[in-house]
Amino acid sequence: IFVVFIIIYPMMINLSLSTLKRIRETQKPLIEAMILNFIYAPSLMWILTSLFINDPKIKMALMLLSIAPASSMGLGYIGLAEGHILSGSIIVATAFILSIFVYPVFGHYLALGANIPVPLSLILKNLLLVLILPFILGIATREYIEKKYGIEKFNKVKPYFSSITLISLYVLIFFIFASKANLVLKNYTTILLLFPVAILFYGISIFFTLLVNKKLLSFEYGQHQAVVFTSVSKNIALTIAILTIFGKEGQYMAMFPAIMALFQAPFLMTYLKFSKRIKRWFEK
Repeated sequence: IFVVFIIIYPMMINLSLSTLKRIRETQKPLIEAMILNFIYAPSLMWILTSLFINDPKIKMALMLLSIAPASSMGLGYIGLAEGHILSGSIIVATAFILSIFVYPVFGHYLALGANIPVPLSLILKNLLLVLILPFILGIATREYIEKKYGIEKFNKVKPYFSSITLISLYVLIFFIFASKANLVLKNYTTILLLFPVAILFYGISIFFTLLVNKKLLSFEYGQHQAVVFTSVSKNIALTIAILTIFGKEGQYMAMFPAIMALFQAPFLMTYLKFSKRIKRWFEK
């Protein structure tokens, strides 16, 4: 629990709720992003896992990954792509708040489907420790730093919080894989089936969002990039942290979002390389 807390707490410090004051400026991208994150993504993941994955525990892990909000790295991608940072910040903050309510219900019913006997009360208790408490303390810490030292000082130390999250995540992943090495070797064929799931999930999601934003919603380029990088990219660290509340079964399931991370970053970086062409297409 302590390692999970160290992963989530710095992440929450970097979460800016002040942008929600300007939510009216970005209503359309926000609504679309919430639909993509909490309806479209789990629906697509359910179809893909039904086609390729038989293990209900792996399905549960990937379904929880599909509803994860974007991390602060999503905002980094938006900046590199010259997208709309304000829209992205509002989407990330809103998705995090909604996930506090979605995860307990979603996790409970997925656990039932995976035959993992975890009472809803235990899920709520653990989520309080690994998600809600870090959320409250993170926001309070950010407010304290900004009021005492100013926003410029906070922006200087902000990258260190992301570094703490990444280092803690890598430590947790190392121990998970080290303790489950035999299971990884025994289930290597199942792990190979993650390849088509990851390729189709990220590929279809990016292509679908491109078409909808250009042809149907007529978004400007900046809004489009804000939606793509905050709905297609998933918070791997948060997903792994949530899965660990399911005990030993959760540690086994946490391996699979970690493997998905090997596909997510290359997909988003490849898409980023085409951002200039995409911008010209949106400006036509």
